[in-house]
Formats: sequence, C-alpha cells, structure tokens
Amino acid sequence: MRFASSVLLAVLASSTVLAADARVTLLARQLTNTKDPRVRSQTVLLLGQTQSDEAVAPLCSSLQDPEAIVRSAAASALGELHTDAALDCLKGRLGEGDASVRAAIQRALNASVVSKGSLYLNVEPTADSAGSLDSKLVALAHDTLTKHLATLGAAFAPQGEEKKAALALIKSRSLRGYQVRMQVGPGATEKQLKVEMLIMTYPDQSLQGSWNVKASGGKPEALIKAMVPKVVEDAAGDLNWKSP
Repeated sequence: MRFASSVLLAVLASSTVLAADARVTLLARQLTNTKDPRVRSQTVLLLGQTQSDEAVAPLCSSLQDPEAIVRSAAASALGELHTDAALDCLKGRLGEGDASVRAAIQRALNASVVSKGSLYLNVEPTADSAGSLDSKLVALAHDTLTKHLATLGAAFAPQGEEKKAALALIKSRSLRGYQVRMQVGPGATEKQLKVEMLIMTYPDQSLQGSWNVKASGGKPEALIKAMVPKVVEDAAGDLNWKSP
C-alpha cells in the first residue's frame, strides 16, 4: 500500500511536466496492476483530473470494476471530463445495479449538463389522492409533469440522492433546488378532476407553497394534459422559475 501511494504522489507531482497522454498511460497502467480498490479509486480520480480525452477509455472500463467504491469514483471522474464520449459512457451505465454507484453516475451526468443557475428539481412520484384513479392516468399525469418541467430548463435529481451530495452540486453550480410533490384525484363533483402540487426547497424542504387546478367536462386524459401544465405554470410564475 505504501509503495502504491508513493507512485500516485509521484504521478501527481510530475503532472506539470508530463504530457496528458503520458499521465494517462502511467495511471492506466497502475489501475491495471494494483489489487487495492482504494488505490484504484484514487487512480481513477487522478485520471479525471488529467482532462484528457484519452482518459475516457480506462475510466469507462473502471465503471465495470468489481468494487463499488471504484465504480463511484470512475463516475465522478468521467463527469469531470465534460466530453461527449464521457457522457455517453455514463449514460450507458444507468442500469448499474448498486444504488450508490447509480446515484454517482446520475450526479456526474447532472454536473456535466446542468448549466449554472438552472432549476434542479427533486420530483416525487405522482400520487393518487383518493386511490380511485386508473394507474395509467396517474402515470400520464407524472409523465406530463416531468415533460413540462423540462421545458423550463429543469434538471432532475436522482431518487434517493444524499443531502450532502445535493447541497454540494447546488452550491457548485448555483442551482435553484426545489422538491415537487403532485397528486391527482377526484374533485368535488362527479367527473371533476383535481391536480394539487406542493413545492418545497430542496434538499432542505422549506415549504414554498401549494397550487391546485380543477376541471371537468372532458375525457380524463385530456383533462390531465391540460391541468398539469396549468398548475406548473401557476407555480413557476409565483416562484419566478423562468427568471434565473
């Protein structure tokens, strides 16, 4: 372990005089030769710091490392490269089985594509307020919600994101973080539907307000497609979501 650490320090110290491809070659060789997952995780982070296109291949391979700590580090390093190839590699591993690694991949993607000052939304699953609606209608409401929020330039936080990670990303990118909770259900009269949306800050969950829209006189699917954008626009106007 002591020898491996000294190699890492030597590589880092020589980064000012070695070309990027030389650093990548040295680090990639060490990545292959060491059995210690802690050293491999340090190595992939150094690969990300090279900012070299040539680092994508060894980092992408590290997303298949048997140790979750190495895969998480590789995801973070790929996010630091900000290249199309790195993003493609991350997207290709969104089916990762380990929840912590999957969250690291999503964070890396968010950090790579979210512009400063953007909305960063934690969208909870849409709920059926009375438990009486067809599940397909609830799914339609949720799909309509996320698609309309996307038109506002919003990026979406991964489910189960740790508070510390969310705060770090929001601070580093000057994002506007909110949590969105929406539910749909029957209104006060027959054939009336009601959409309610509650919004809090994210991840601190300070209540910002609640909005609701009611409608009747049409097919449920048509009502949902009209009501959900309406409630989003009402909230967006009150919270100045369209003004970074």
